[in-house]
Amino acid sequence: MSTEKRTNSKESKKFIEATQQSTTDYGIREENHRKIPNHQERKAFRKDLMQGVHSNLQETSKRERRVAFGKLMVLGVILIVIPVLLTIYCRDTLLSTDFWNQLPSKLSSHPLLSALALVALQIIQIVICILPGQPIQLASSYMYGVFGGYCIAIIGATLGCMVTYQIAHFLGSDAMHLMFGKEKVASYMRKLNSSKALTIVFLIYLVPGIPKDLVSYIAGISDIELKPFLLVSTLGRSPGILGSLLIGSFWSSKNYTGIAVVAAVMLFLLVWCVRNRKDIMKKIESYEEEQ
Repeated sequence: MSTEKRTNSKESKKFIEATQQSTTDYGIREENHRKIPNHQERKAFRKDLMQGVHSNLQETSKRERRVAFGKLMVLGVILIVIPVLLTIYCRDTLLSTDFWNQLPSKLSSHPLLSALALVALQIIQIVICILPGQPIQLASSYMYGVFGGYCIAIIGATLGCMVTYQIAHFLGSDAMHLMFGKEKVASYMRKLNSSKALTIVFLIYLVPGIPKDLVSYIAGISDIELKPFLLVSTLGRSPGILGSLLIGSFWSSKNYTGIAVVAAVMLFLLVWCVRNRKDIMKKIESYEEEQ
């Protein structure tokens, strides 16, 4: 009798375990089935999404929509319109090496307007950072001497940095990522947001061979203020500008020995900085890490 009870107990236990397993498997299948949205659920999700977008647009003020549209327009002009216009209309001027080589002689025939033209060219060179700046500085000192050329170069560079700073500040970080790449922007942002940001900016502009074309743009979306940035960047870029100005001044007086000496010194510094670029960048990054 006891043996029969034990047999029935084992069979009941097996039946209960089988029932529980079946129920568990059914629950898993049911749960997986619920995880896979059907056509109606997907349609309802899309409807809710569109309603949310429409609601957000209604909540956004007209001013905010105008600002967003304006940002898109400015970004479109920078990325599309300006390169197309330069390619079409400036192929034989701004994009030609012959134009830059002949710039001093062309400007010498219009001395009254040349200063304004040189300032404008310097601003354009800063904003469109692929253009060379040295020919503008050579032409400035060729016509107005070292001091006059320095004033023209610094005024143009300062105004150009103000323009790029404000453009970046207006467009925001997403636009900068699109224009220059997320990794580059992030690298400069770490530098300009560090406690030694002004020292880093000074070194970037001072040392030849270090990429500096994007700094004035990235500064506009960083924590660094405009006035200190302009002051430090001007101090950093001054030695390089003075070197180009000296060559232009010696050129106007046909002092070829002076040209050779200045050019040799500038070339030596450039080669030394390029060869020691890794060590220089490590030093700059050490400032970046300081808090």
